[in-house]
Amino acid sequence: MSFIDIRDCFERAYRAESPFEGTTRNQEIRKEDRAWLRREHASVYAPGLGTAVLKLLTGEVGLWQQSDGSARLRLDEREDGLRVYSVPNGLQSRSWHAGGTPSGSFLGAPLLALVEALTGTGAPQTRQALRKFVRVLMPLGLRYPMPKNALAAATRLPDVRFALHHLTDTLDAETQARLAEGTLSSPTHITPHDRFLSSVNLALLIHPPVQRPMPETPATKLRRLARRGGAALLVGPPGTFKTETAKRVAVEEGLTLVIAKGAPGVEDRDFIGGVYPTEQGPRWVDGPISRAFVAATRGRTLLLIDEALRYHPDALNVLQGAMDTVSRGEALAVSIPETMLVGERHHLLPLPNGEHLCCPAENLTWVLTTNLGEDHLQTADRFDGALLSRLDLVIDFEYADEETARALYRQVGGSERVADLAYAVELVMREARQGTGVQPVRALDARKTIALVKEVAALLNEGLEEAAALLCACETVVVPHCCARDGDGRLEKDAVEMLIRRIIEEVLEVA
Repeated sequence: MSFIDIRDCFERAYRAESPFEGTTRNQEIRKEDRAWLRREHASVYAPGLGTAVLKLLTGEVGLWQQSDGSARLRLDEREDGLRVYSVPNGLQSRSWHAGGTPSGSFLGAPLLALVEALTGTGAPQTRQALRKFVRVLMPLGLRYPMPKNALAAATRLPDVRFALHHLTDTLDAETQARLAEGTLSSPTHITPHDRFLSSVNLALLIHPPVQRPMPETPATKLRRLARRGGAALLVGPPGTFKTETAKRVAVEEGLTLVIAKGAPGVEDRDFIGGVYPTEQGPRWVDGPISRAFVAATRGRTLLLIDEALRYHPDALNVLQGAMDTVSRGEALAVSIPETMLVGERHHLLPLPNGEHLCCPAENLTWVLTTNLGEDHLQTADRFDGALLSRLDLVIDFEYADEETARALYRQVGGSERVADLAYAVELVMREARQGTGVQPVRALDARKTIALVKEVAALLNEGLEEAAALLCACETVVVPHCCARDGDGRLEKDAVEMLIRRIIEEVLEVA
């Protein structure tokens, strides 16, 4: 076997003819398009590396997986016939091999470098440059495998040409750096393999599908927001731990917590503060927003506005101005002392006396919670669009996961058995809401399940057997909450019988 000189292959690439229109040998590469590894040194375009890119993107290159875990790269060169290159150790190799008729072709080394950038971890900058070049081509309707003439003509456009320059320069610079570091060995000629196990889909490597990330918990999303400051709306049915999640994040992240509870009849001054009678006579008392602003001047703070839609819509207008941020210069323009300004963005709260409270935007996190749906009596039926536009995140809460719910119910009831029975009743009520025929008007939320756990535990302590304790507790906790009532206010018998029967059959008999 004889060695192939990678450096020689790349040097010869600079003397080749360019297949791309608008590009020539020794064409100077703009500083902003040079490889990061040689940004301060002049570079010229290597037409042969452009040829390797063209052959890869037009589908003239095939990649096959071998049964021994190695891979084979096939290049159909008309002047030389079939040429086969080997990428041992799967698709992430630091040693390249070439097989076939050892002619004067230089394409094997740059092609293997491109394929390794797609399939391995050894050439991250080349991979990024190749992805950028493909993204520039996509608005032109070019996707792998690309028509050769259309791809070659695309470099008439400056943006495409500049992206190609950046790719070829990065391909050369990163390969040379790896050779200098000793992390890439020279390839050798080998006997070509004619039989291949399976084809590797280069289309998926060149146009990788967008992978949807694993879903995050609401607490994770809120925790990330709290670290930079901002506003979030937590939406979901009752008993899905919206309020508790906000409180827990504040405690875990070491934030000062200020809470405002939604109710009709609240006025602007209840948010901001006002003069109220006290034992010492009339005096100014801060509202929750004022308290939060003052706390945020000292450190990170979370302002929790619970049940926000229970406020009258006009009362929420004060939030819109307070949630806006201003620059340092704007704050100085309204006479905020420079000593009060920390950071670049700030919240301002106008006070009735014409002064302003000011706090760093990064120190204040706004969290609003609400229940949206026809079963919730609220003062407002929706949020104003101007307020919604000021929210960074809207986080929807679903039912708590089983592990969290069972742990909470065990903590409340002190018994794993009671917690499991109560959670099973919760699931039955939830499923009944989705069924046909007689249905409950609402499901069992976590608060009601906690009440069920406490009542069952109390009945067991009084000596009732397990089944009797659960049924008695359901009659006073579950049924009145979940079942509809008739015009006289009585529980509908059909709904009651349906729920009790399902609890017996699907909870007690199974247990």
